[in-house]
Amino acid sequence: MNGDSVSQYGQAVTGNYDDWHPPVMAIMLHYVLRLGGNIGILTLIQIVSGCLGIYLLSKKILGLFNISGNKYSYLPLLLLLILLSPVSPLPFHLMAFIKDTWVEIGFIWIAYLSLHIYDVKTNKAKKARWSFILLFTSMIFVLLARHNAIVLVPLFIFLLYLLSNSYTSTKKFKLQGIENGLLLVLAYFFFSHQIYNSYHVTKTHPENQVYATECLGVLVNNTDNKVYLPYMYSHLTPNYASAYIPGNVAPIMWWGPVKAVDSTFDRDDSQFTAQYYNLLKHAPLSVLKIKWDGFKMMIHSRNRRHWFHPQLDSNNYGLTQNEYFKSIRTNWISRTERLLSATLFAYAFGGHLLWLLIDIAFILLVFIKRLSPNIIFTTILFMPALYCFSYLLASTDPDFRFIYPSTLLMQIIFFSLISVLISNKFRLKQSLTSS
Repeated sequence: MNGDSVSQYGQAVTGNYDDWHPPVMAIMLHYVLRLGGNIGILTLIQIVSGCLGIYLLSKKILGLFNISGNKYSYLPLLLLLILLSPVSPLPFHLMAFIKDTWVEIGFIWIAYLSLHIYDVKTNKAKKARWSFILLFTSMIFVLLARHNAIVLVPLFIFLLYLLSNSYTSTKKFKLQGIENGLLLVLAYFFFSHQIYNSYHVTKTHPENQVYATECLGVLVNNTDNKVYLPYMYSHLTPNYASAYIPGNVAPIMWWGPVKAVDSTFDRDDSQFTAQYYNLLKHAPLSVLKIKWDGFKMMIHSRNRRHWFHPQLDSNNYGLTQNEYFKSIRTNWISRTERLLSATLFAYAFGGHLLWLLIDIAFILLVFIKRLSPNIIFTTILFMPALYCFSYLLASTDPDFRFIYPSTLLMQIIFFSLISVLISNKFRLKQSLTSS
């Protein structure tokens, strides 16, 4: 648990919520604690649902390419074991009480359930009503767990449309069948509204930290832009230029190691936010460059930091790690860090750029070579890329965990397809031998 996790835990204990982090996680933990449970129960649910989802999704992808039966049932399990081994940071992410973990688990189940429901409907089997309810719930949780997940709303609407009776029965695009997507939007806004009102969530405007970071970058690149940002310019420290880190909010936050602004700077000041919008109006390309610089830091293969959070941060709630497993834990941490530091594993499991490029390549192959087994699989391929590019709109820190939901989903898809290729070659060899 890092500082964000501890903060959310504190909100669950006290019942005082704010939206610096989406409050849905703290609220759910609050009820787990009220029922006599603890955070270990919730993280155990994360681990089980994550592992089960990975297994089922890989198995479903193999089935799409006619790789099924007891003879090949070990392949999804083998993939899961590889991802849980020290070559991958997945075990630490599944155990972390953090919003990115909920998003990655949600992605896995959305992908699996979408493929499953489409398969059930097109094969004239009985309706997968409960699967559809679980899919709808997974989409809502992803949207509530991460502010930037809002970019996925159009994709979710399209997925729900493809799973509607109107499309699965005719395979034609009509206006009918859009009602499930509209219901998703209404449900999202309804639950967001209810959460804020029922739990008296304090609005903290976390977006203003992004505005301040981008304004700082714009001033560092060209001080002439001070004409649009007089408030921030008047609060800059003498070493603001050296303190600036692309896509990192630390220099303008109270906890930053090197300050780019003085202690009286208020990122929530109305004149500052007004000046930011004025900057967007008059110098949009300057802001876009800063956004791109921050995004590059997040996906760059050389940015190998924060693969996972290896400890439970100090806290006032009596939370401690289990000493019985300390030796196992420290050994696993050191092994994972050592393996991820090796070039091969760093590119395969410790970076995002490779997987973003693979995702884009798959999308291009689908449309150029028509290699997709069905339209649902094609649509799912857009989910990792869309979510990854959401950080082009706003980045706060080049932390590995932010884009890991996209990377993990692509790893499952990619290695499942590799299993398909290997299985097909093995079957071809067997058939040739028998003939």
